[in-house]
Amino acid sequence: MVLNWNIEVILDLIFSSVLLITTIISYTSPKTKNITSLFFLRLSFVFVGLFMFFDGVSILFLNKLISRISGLLLFPLAIFVIIGINYTIKENFYSIGLILVFGLGILLVYLGLQPGAVGISKDIGYPRTDWRGLFNIMGMLFSAIGSFYLLYWGARTFLNAPFLIKKDASLLFLGVMIASLFGMLFYLLYIFETFFILLSNFSMIIGLLIFTIAIIREPKLLYIFPFTVYRIVVKDREGHPLFDHDWSESNISETIFTGFLNAVQLMSEEVMHIGGLLDINLEEGILILKESERITVGLVASKSSKLLRDSVVSFTTDFEQKFDRELKTSIEDMPAYESAYELIEKHFSNFPYKILKSKKQPLLLTGKFIKIPQELDNKLRSVFTDEKEYEAVKAELIKSPLSIPSEFLKSYNEMQEELRQISGEDVKYLDTESNLDE
Repeated sequence: MVLNWNIEVILDLIFSSVLLITTIISYTSPKTKNITSLFFLRLSFVFVGLFMFFDGVSILFLNKLISRISGLLLFPLAIFVIIGINYTIKENFYSIGLILVFGLGILLVYLGLQPGAVGISKDIGYPRTDWRGLFNIMGMLFSAIGSFYLLYWGARTFLNAPFLIKKDASLLFLGVMIASLFGMLFYLLYIFETFFILLSNFSMIIGLLIFTIAIIREPKLLYIFPFTVYRIVVKDREGHPLFDHDWSESNISETIFTGFLNAVQLMSEEVMHIGGLLDINLEEGILILKESERITVGLVASKSSKLLRDSVVSFTTDFEQKFDRELKTSIEDMPAYESAYELIEKHFSNFPYKILKSKKQPLLLTGKFIKIPQELDNKLRSVFTDEKEYEAVKAELIKSPLSIPSEFLKSYNEMQEELRQISGEDVKYLDTESNLDE
């Protein structure tokens, strides 16, 4: 048997191998291997690789049956693209589009099994298998559906990405544009000139590689839509706040939030003693509450999620283990628990921060890391002799508008002058009394 080697076969086999290897490598990345939505997107990439492989093999052997199989692979490919994107956007599989594709998939299978669905032509200098009639139209439709869903999700992700991951969202959108928009454009031109099928496959593989790199670099891109995580607070059994962390802006102060946790704990004491989780619906979100032997953890998000609930449970367990000595000795100072940020990175690393809105927004650090004018620093140290009070006031002062430090200095000088005047009047009063006594 003489094999029909040509440029299209070679490129199809190379592209399919690269895509399948890249997909396997993405499973080894610790940051992405357990993400549910990415699991389904990976499956769609696997079917893209299989599609290219069977397409190349069908041309290599001029086998019509294998060409039918390559066309039918578009059905599961589109299904997993839609499921993956649905789960990414709303943490749910269901959509009208998914039902529609299932119905069209049955029609695709029926048409692919009909006589004459695949033929052999010689349009660009070598013989190749190609789809015919309605089977070809349905194949193009399924390719368009997958491309449209990918483009729709990529555009929404780019437009809604928080500032801190905007560059990664741009890279993802670039990959989606190349894979879907350009890939589909060249595929449509394939109707008029067979050569464009090579450019379509090339665009698809390059775009999906860029897409994969963007997701591996920043998995937070997959958690922009399902929910917004606002805040997590840890308190001891006496109600003292131990740790506080924000992902998004919140109007609830630490004291009010901790007080709310205490009140909720009293109202649901029987439930919490079991050690289970408690979901409490708020006006604009939900509070996930977890109580352990020595601490209570409360997390506020836009809606409940199994992933969030599991993260809260594992965070609570690790927090107790990490700060076992501090909790046993009933240390209540929040600075003693600052290293809990390591646990945030471990259990909530995939959730994007939405506090910063632009590069012009200042970053606020704690008192020990910030610099203020030396004059103001000297005044603060003279007023607040306790180091903890000094650092706390310094940190709060740096968050204030620029006019506040100057106002502070002005007020400080006025108060010092008043004190001197009062002291001077006291001295005069004492001198007058002495003269009268004489």
